[in-house]
Amino acid sequence: LASYLGSLSAFALRASALAALALGSGLVACGLRSRAVALVLALLAAGTAVIQHPFFLYTEAAGYQGDVPIPDVALPEGTGAGDLTPGQLFDLHRYYFFLGISSAGAFLLLAQAGPGEHAVQKDEMLLPTKALGED
Repeated sequence: LASYLGSLSAFALRASALAALALGSGLVACGLRSRAVALVLALLAAGTAVIQHPFFLYTEAAGYQGDVPIPDVALPEGTGAGDLTPGQLFDLHRYYFFLGISSAGAFLLLAQAGPGEHAVQKDEMLLPTKALGED
């Protein structure tokens, strides 16, 4: 599986990830399987934040002494790699890390509380429960 994913182009991987996120967001918005989908989206948001913006690795306390990489985000027009100081790049990574973690927290809250009363599937359970004494 890893060799197959490595052979795909970056465009194909990003397009399929975007389609999966759009489908998951649509299911959550409509209230269909929203608890399970919100849990998956929370894991994806937290994983993406940790992988793409590990600002805690770029501190001197962690032993990092190189240049802080430029995050894969939109910068103001006319701003290049040499225009930002390492401190500003660190702040960008920290901002986007906590943005991803807060999104994951919102999805976890949705997974715990449920979709609400205007959802298509109102009585959804994240894990099925069984009454005691029932076999």
